[in-house]
Amino acid sequence: MLSRRNILLGAAAGTSLLAVGGVRAMALSSEPMAPSDLKAFALSCSGEASHRQLVADAKWLLDAEIKRGVKKAADSEVVVCPLCHCSIQVTPDISF
Repeated sequence: MLSRRNILLGAAAGTSLLAVGGVRAMALSSEPMAPSDLKAFALSCSGEASHRQLVADAKWLLDAEIKRGVKKAADSEVVVCPLCHCSIQVTPDISF
């Protein structure tokens, strides 16, 4: 049986762990890239050849979501290349 002391100590320990975890999560941030860095990444992207794997992975995920019933067969997705930031519309390979 738990005593009042054990319950209060457990609550205090849980609260302090939650506070420490929240501080750690706040240390992460996201910043936009500098324009010069974006240009350098865009130069490294060779267009269609480097997008093949990105499009193949997106189609595989879209087909899997359609099979599970999460999305409809007529749905499509827009994928953004992490290197050149161009957007590509992906349509599913399967039809029901």
